[in-house]
Amino acid sequence: MSKKPINSGLLVAIGLPLVAILASVGVAVIAFTRGDPTLPDEYHWEGMSLDRDFADAHRASELNVHATLRMLPPAGRCQVALNLGSAPPAALNLNLVHATHPELDRHVRLSRVNAAYEGYCGALPSGHWHLELSDTGGNWSVRRDVFGAIDGSSLSAG
Repeated sequence: MSKKPINSGLLVAIGLPLVAILASVGVAVIAFTRGDPTLPDEYHWEGMSLDRDFADAHRASELNVHATLRMLPPAGRCQVALNLGSAPPAALNLNLVHATHPELDRHVRLSRVNAAYEGYCGALPSGHWHLELSDTGGNWSVRRDVFGAIDGSSLSAG
């Protein structure tokens, strides 16, 4: 008896769909057994936080908030000149958040000194920074991303 040769075209025609079906079943099993968890019931707090951020930015726009940040390197201090359409607050909060190095982040309370606000920031290298300036009462805030040196950066509402 002679062996008949195996038809390679038939193997491809049957094999490829069979592999696709097996792979689909495998992916479905993984998806059902190890899928992403559902959102927690308290997730609505995230939305409320975003609403508060938008309200703070809108209030800053209404007050026409404009600020300029200056670095005072010898003393490691930072200074903010603030212009706004209401009485100046007694103090400000300045958040300096580095985009890739969290150890460089600074949260500084700036006290009023004459016509400006000052606080200790330490030495800050150039880089990608997220700046946020707000009043201590949490009524308004302005934000800006800065690439490079932050000295001379301006933060404005709107």
